[in-house]
Amino acid sequence: MNRILVLILSLISFDALACSMMPTSKYFEVTGNGTTEPVKPVFEVDGVHRGTDDGNHGSCSDVGSIVLKLKNIPTIEQGYIFELVEGTFEDTLFSDKAITLADFLEEKDEYYFVWFDGNSEEQEAFDIKIKITAVSESGIKSEPQYLKVSHPGVQKLWWKVW
Repeated sequence: MNRILVLILSLISFDALACSMMPTSKYFEVTGNGTTEPVKPVFEVDGVHRGTDDGNHGSCSDVGSIVLKLKNIPTIEQGYIFELVEGTFEDTLFSDKAITLADFLEEKDEYYFVWFDGNSEEQEAFDIKIKITAVSESGIKSEPQYLKVSHPGVQKLWWKVW
C-alpha cells in the first residue's frame, strides 16, 4: 500500500522535484581578529551560459550562469565581495556580503553566479562591470578588481516560425 502511495505522489509532483540547485558559495565570516592583509583578487570570466527552452519544464534549462575563475588562489582564508557597479542585470546576482566557496566543492577557483534566465530561445544582451574586493578574516579589504562581463544575447533562429 505504501509503495503505491509513493508511486502516485511521485507521478503527480514530478515538476516540483525535478530542478534543484545546490548553493556553491557560503558567507565568509569576518571575525575582526588579527591584522592579516587580503590578497588582491585576479578573476577572469570563464564562461557565460544562457537559459533556453528544451521542452522539458521540469529541467533546469532555463537557468543562466556566469562562471568567474580565480587566477591567484591565496594561502590565507579570505572572502570576496562581488558588486554590480556598471550596467543593469535582470536579476540580483550579487550580495553586499563577502562569500567563499562551499566546503564540498573540489575546484577551489570557480565562482558560479546563477539566475533564472527564462524558458525561451531568445535572450537579451547584457554588459556589466563587477567590482570584486577581497576581505580577510580580520575585516581588512583589498584594492578592488574591476571585471567586465558581457553576452551578446540569443536571437531566435530565422528558420523557426513556431
